[in-house]
Formats: sequence, structure tokens, C-alpha cells
Amino acid sequence: MLTLSFLRTESEARSKPIEKVDRTDLTETVFQARAALREKAPGRALSLLAPWLGDENPPAEARLIAGRALTALGRYPEALGLLEEYLAEHPNSVEGLLAAGIAAASARELARAVDWFNRAAHALSGRALSLIEPLGSLEHPDPIALEEMVAEVESYPGDRDRALALACALGRSGHFRAVERFLAVLDKAHS
Repeated sequence: MLTLSFLRTESEARSKPIEKVDRTDLTETVFQARAALREKAPGRALSLLAPWLGDENPPAEARLIAGRALTALGRYPEALGLLEEYLAEHPNSVEGLLAAGIAAASARELARAVDWFNRAAHALSGRALSLIEPLGSLEHPDPIALEEMVAEVESYPGDRDRALALACALGRSGHFRAVERFLAVLDKAHS
């Protein structure tokens, strides 16, 4: 039996034992875990990922989603640890950088959060990068252009590039909580 300390809930005083079980396909597990995050069930997302997280070197995607779930549960140091491991392998993952920014901001490590959001903005490429141009400065985006972009992302929830660009702009301009909302759009885009 394997014990994963970060899988305990706030009400549990000790680690939750997790039995090794036959795993489903990683892609299906990640799909289900993202759905759990969308449904505001981070504990369920962690439970789904538990068989994968028990590995000596868990899959990167499992660490990313688990880091986001731990952030939602208020376990910021554990979340940042997993997200930093993920980013060591995928340093230009905009989603990973945004997730680390949210975790740091939630932990009130604002300088660190701004650094993650800056790195995310610099990692944007192609269409996503071109979508932030109408906003002007990322630190002080044009409020009207920002509102229009929010409306566009909400109208086209499958537009991953637009959601990434908007999340970067919101993070860079200090709207940390709003970034979480648009990471949920990324979960829908993976559906």
C-alpha cells in the first residue's frame, strides 16, 4: 500500500492510504481529472490520478493536473512542488506556468506569481501571441479590449489560444483569481 500525503483532505489528520490498482489509460484518466476540476471537485481529480502519482517518476500531465487540484484544495507548497517538477520537463508550457502563477498568488507569494505570469506571457507563440496585441501593454491592458476578449473567450470556449492569451494578460495585470476561470476553459478545450 502506498501513502500519498497530498491526497488527504482538510478534515483528515493523517495521510490517506492509496492502494495500487490497475490503471486506466493515462489519456482517459487525465480527461476525467480535467472534468473533475471543471466540476470543482479537486479531491476527485487527485483520486483519479493517484495510481499514476504513486510512480517514482509520475507522468508530467498527471503532475500538472494534480498541481492544479492541490491549489484548489489550498495546499500551495505541494502544488508548487508538483508544478515545478512539471515545468522542469516542460519549461514553455503556458498552462503549467499559469498554474504555477495561480498557486504562488494563492500562497501570497506575489513576486513569484508575477514571475510565473511573465514567463507564461513570454512563452506564448503563434496565434495566441497575436491575440494579445490589441490589449496593448500586458501590465496595463486596455480595459475595453480586455472586456471584449473575455466575451470572446466565453463565446468560444474551445478556443485554447484565446484562453491562454487572456489568462496571461489577466495574470500580468494582477487579476490572479480571474486566471483560474480561464484555465477551466482549457479543460473544456481538452474535452
